[in-house]
Amino acid sequence: MEEKSRWFARIGVFGDLPGRVVERCLGVVPWFLEPVLIGGWTFLFFLIAGNQRRAVHGNLRAMFPRWSAPRATLGAWRVFWNFALTYVDGRRCETGTGAVDWEVVGSTHMRELSQRTDGCMILTAHTGSYDIAAPMFASRFTRVLHTVRAPEREPEAQRLREEEIRRKELRHTNFRTLWNRGDNLLGVELARVLNDGGLVAVQADRVIFDVSPMEVEAEPGLRIRLPKGPLVLARVTGAACYPVFITRSGWRRYRIVFQAPLQLPPRVRGEDKEAAAIWAEAVYQHVRQHWNQWFVFEPALVRVD
Repeated sequence: MEEKSRWFARIGVFGDLPGRVVERCLGVVPWFLEPVLIGGWTFLFFLIAGNQRRAVHGNLRAMFPRWSAPRATLGAWRVFWNFALTYVDGRRCETGTGAVDWEVVGSTHMRELSQRTDGCMILTAHTGSYDIAAPMFASRFTRVLHTVRAPEREPEAQRLREEEIRRKELRHTNFRTLWNRGDNLLGVELARVLNDGGLVAVQADRVIFDVSPMEVEAEPGLRIRLPKGPLVLARVTGAACYPVFITRSGWRRYRIVFQAPLQLPPRVRGEDKEAAAIWAEAVYQHVRQHWNQWFVFEPALVRVD
């Protein structure tokens, strides 16, 4: 019974077998069949992933309260569709069966960040393809870029992801990944990296596992649920924080937008509401504009009016 349960877990939404099948297919599937196959794969997962589908649907209804339920369902489909496209693009790059083009917006801020010698944070969100972009722009810096990611839910998928990360780190010497395994050691390690003048990139829009959340008003009547750790890290270390967002802009084409560092107020005791509001606005304004690429599959927005 346990072996059967593990098999179903491996072929499920968080399992490793779908990804392995995709990698096998990439070497033989011609490009003109790719959209058709991705559409079928997306439809299957849209049906299977009920919790994730309902979470995206709820986030869209909260973000756009005038949307009807059918329109939000169609919007949720577009999120799943874009996720599938970026996932396949990532697998293409990883397996060497394809490549993507990049456009950089805000190159002045990128140069400023690359020339700084103090510890800095990169604030980003789950849009576009972080897995493709992070190693690419790590090569633009003369110091190591440390990225933070959550472990996979299934052990087989985690082993597959760790193998992939190791290959990336061998190809990109300025790229390192640190795993958020739910202990307090990660925060200490990240603070050390920043105090030593390093770069840390965090995705600050998804609350999963045992991550401590904070709820912040994104706009009147709408609250967004964000992880508290990245903001606390920025405040404790005093590191400059640059919003950097990735979006898919076309067929195998992506855009990286570098923004000016956040102007956070002086740190205060107790609830850091003013800084949290600035932090949340940077995230929310991006995901509202690119809602169809916001790959957060947990409840993150709630209407309170």
